[in-house]
Amino acid sequence: MKVIFFWLLLSYLFGSIPTAFLVTKWILGKDIRKIGRKKASGSNVIHNVGFLPGILVGVFDIFKGVLAVGGAYFLGLNPFWQAFCGILAVCGQMWPIFLKFWGGRGGGTSIGAMITLDFRIGIFLVLVWVVLKVVSKEYGSSIGMLLFYIIGGILGIYFQNQGICIFSFGTLPLILLQRFLGEPGSIKKIKDKKVFIWRLLLDRDTKERMKQEKNFW
Repeated sequence: MKVIFFWLLLSYLFGSIPTAFLVTKWILGKDIRKIGRKKASGSNVIHNVGFLPGILVGVFDIFKGVLAVGGAYFLGLNPFWQAFCGILAVCGQMWPIFLKFWGGRGGGTSIGAMITLDFRIGIFLVLVWVVLKVVSKEYGSSIGMLLFYIIGGILGIYFQNQGICIFSFGTLPLILLQRFLGEPGSIKKIKDKKVFIWRLLLDRDTKERMKQEKNFW
């Protein structure tokens, strides 16, 4: 049990390493959470700092999920705990203890965890997400990420893959919660309830903002 607790804690802490924040601070001297889409993510770094720094951040975020799940596997933990370690790594990326619990959206870390839990299912889900991003610059990425978890859970049930099921259905509500909460303190400023729908589905506050970001991806 000590091994399980140790790796669960380490998965969260490693997921909490704020790569996007550190890279942006080092290059621009700015807080990535206060520029662009106000997210500590590789995509926001690509758009506001540079392509290579953003790719570096994205790769590291993916590695967070790989390490959490892969480490649990090599420690002999069963699929349930492997998936749970992946979920905690995603939680660390979204709510990093090193940045007062304001981080990214967990996409990259989720990809790393899913691919490590089941490579074929993980790659298929990534392809679905990429296709949607290409097809729709406005809606594809946000909707695609939701489908990433929903389809992942369905495939997990179909192939009787416990780890995929637990990770997909365990992470989805957390992703929605992160979208719903948005920037710390922003909920108090919302007057139109439609904003919550936009947040949950498209991870944005307004349709106008979405149009302004149509070339973001």
